[in-house]
Amino acid sequence: MFNFHIIKTKTSAAIPSHSQRVYLLVLLLDLLALAANQLAIHSSTFADAYSHYVYRVLSLGIGSVMGLLPFSVVELLLYATILFVLFDFAKQLCRALRVGAACVHSARISQDAQTHLLAAVARPLRRFLGHLFLILSTLLVLYVFLCGINYHRTSFSEEAGLSVTIDAHGTVYDEADLIALCDYLVTEINDTEAQLAATTTSDANANVLRAHTSAGADAAGTTTESATATAEASNTDTASASATESPTTTVGASGPSAADETAATTIQVEGVCIGQTSETPKPSAAWLWHAGRTGQRAMEKLGQRYRRLSGHYPYPKPILNTWILSVQQTTGVYSPFTVEANYNRDIAYYDIPFTICHELSHLRGYMQEEEANFIGVLATIGADDLYFNYSGYVSAWVYAGNALARIDSTAFATLYSRINARTRQDMLYNNAYWQQFEGKPAEAHEQLNDAYLKMQGQTSGVRSYGHVTDLMLEYFEKNGTLAQ
Repeated sequence: MFNFHIIKTKTSAAIPSHSQRVYLLVLLLDLLALAANQLAIHSSTFADAYSHYVYRVLSLGIGSVMGLLPFSVVELLLYATILFVLFDFAKQLCRALRVGAACVHSARISQDAQTHLLAAVARPLRRFLGHLFLILSTLLVLYVFLCGINYHRTSFSEEAGLSVTIDAHGTVYDEADLIALCDYLVTEINDTEAQLAATTTSDANANVLRAHTSAGADAAGTTTESATATAEASNTDTASASATESPTTTVGASGPSAADETAATTIQVEGVCIGQTSETPKPSAAWLWHAGRTGQRAMEKLGQRYRRLSGHYPYPKPILNTWILSVQQTTGVYSPFTVEANYNRDIAYYDIPFTICHELSHLRGYMQEEEANFIGVLATIGADDLYFNYSGYVSAWVYAGNALARIDSTAFATLYSRINARTRQDMLYNNAYWQQFEGKPAEAHEQLNDAYLKMQGQTSGVRSYGHVTDLMLEYFEKNGTLAQ
């Protein structure tokens, strides 16, 4: 039986003044964040100044601290926050029910006392809503000051001297220029693959994981694809408070027999895999650590050419629960709440270096997805690591090849047939990996992300990833290469 006097004493207590001050302060921070975001939308001068001087200091400081930890802090915070919200809701609900039970047993008390009891029932639920308000407000403030404002800064391409105008309705490419870029990429892919294969062959400890045989293979170990081969592009992202990247479903032969048409030997040396299949072991922790460190160095090297990219980069983190990203068809995520670059360690080997550099570019405030893709291409191709070069060239081909397939499938098929068998197998594996996650969750995520990107000023939505081809074309036309 509840003691009415005790209940009345508890429920009549006023909210402490310090709690009121906390909520007021948080509300003011929310308003400040919203005002700063609106100012950035209407003034690129403010966005540039904030990004260059305030965000850079915050990013370098917070990122350096978070980079000391080898695991994804934001991933653990996500799980902890979910558990806290569920526990707090259950706790406050139980309190409300307990006080409500007292109201039932005290039906004959005065009207004034009943009012106090009803207030006591509502108080635990108000406390839960207050906690939820504090959590959401914290996320809002961190998002705006460590991500949102940067969407409105001057683009990297403009700072790099490229005068590309992105058309939200789709770019009309010069076919000859696009074919020249794709031809260049095919040559570089084959050269880097050959160098990697030679390194593997000369290594006595090289591990041959699997061999495919095909009667239709030519003497060079490659096959000619049908002229009807198509590009299957899948570009998705997230509409959550953190920017994430979509898997670039690679250009490859379509049809269930495509893998059988490829003759390749899957090889692995020093953790590097070429010609990945479903039977290939997943990347080891040692190789992921190496890839992360190499990605840091690649971005710092690129920073020597472009001042806005200069400085230290924190260690990029492979997330523990890869299903969270895979079901969204997402390869990586930048967390503005902890200033971390996170990536999906289950994706195709060749996509990991490119994704790492893409995510790290967001830590310099370049939030536009085509810009991050372009930086990722330049960083991996310019890295002092042959497999990173391979990743950059293959990733660049995915976008440029997809664009070519849409306007000239015959030219695409001719170039695709020139790509070595192991790389084609890598791309086929990548396609197969993402196909298993196709469905309603992925579709919903894409629609949500498309709305998010458009809300941030990327009028092309999820198609913005593919606009990296525009940047590569102009850069290639000016320099004749992507390697400098």
